[in-house]
Amino acid sequence: MLRTTLRQIEVFVATAQKGSVTQAAAAIGMTQSAASMALADFESQLGTRLFDRVGKRLSLNDDGRALYAQAVEMIERAHEMEQLFRKDGRSVDLRLAASSTIGNYLLPQLIGRFREQRPGSRIELDVGNTRHVMQKVLAFEVDVGFVEGPCMDADIEAIFWRADELAICARPDSPLARPGAATPEALREAGWILRERGSGTREVVEQLLTSQLGDIKLAMDLGGSEAIKRAVEAGIGISCLPKLALQGAIERGNLVMLDTPYLTLTRSFHILLHRQKYRTEAVQTLLAFCQA
Repeated sequence: MLRTTLRQIEVFVATAQKGSVTQAAAAIGMTQSAASMALADFESQLGTRLFDRVGKRLSLNDDGRALYAQAVEMIERAHEMEQLFRKDGRSVDLRLAASSTIGNYLLPQLIGRFREQRPGSRIELDVGNTRHVMQKVLAFEVDVGFVEGPCMDADIEAIFWRADELAICARPDSPLARPGAATPEALREAGWILRERGSGTREVVEQLLTSQLGDIKLAMDLGGSEAIKRAVEAGIGISCLPKLALQGAIERGNLVMLDTPYLTLTRSFHILLHRQKYRTEAVQTLLAFCQA
């Protein structure tokens, strides 16, 4: 006789994601006492503890980690089953995470077009750096990740999405903005403003620049493209940023792109999926939409 309920599994998954029963209960609309009882009953039925207490936080132990992927899949299959009988039959719930360039400049428009095809859909978007997105995918906290940096984790499938062009930018009155001034030697001597470590853009830019220019001089690192553009506008240094992020500042005349035909400044965007995660119809539809 099957005694385990979907509600117990939902409490287990939410507790694993939130690190506490109190936060898990709030996330799934239960009282703390009801959630604690459901988790205790679930562990009793399985005959094992699923969490270790680390300070005030609950962390999955070996048995909990062994169960987690299957539990997430069961909850997602249940949600998918419910969606089959919605009146519109088309709306979906998706959780996405994206590194900053993609999350700020590409996905908002893409999500808008996707929701036109799937009216009423609820899509959450968490924007961080590449490392943050990978952690969200590995913890099953999002359905799909989008990154601009490399991902070599064995538990993650990285699918090529599209190419992206970068450009070196400076103030319009910078000496490097004069025709023919942006030589490799001049760029090596310039002060560079780059993204913070852990950013996919930082890793790619460093690799591209150092492989083609040699060592460069770091003047500052900052936590986002907008902050970097302001620092370049203030004359602190030059930077290498996605053309997508530079478009508005170029049009306003605040920045210029330097002419560097001797440099190859392209990178790849990737879609990340956990290899053990069940791919719902909603996830498959989103992937097909992105790749169309």
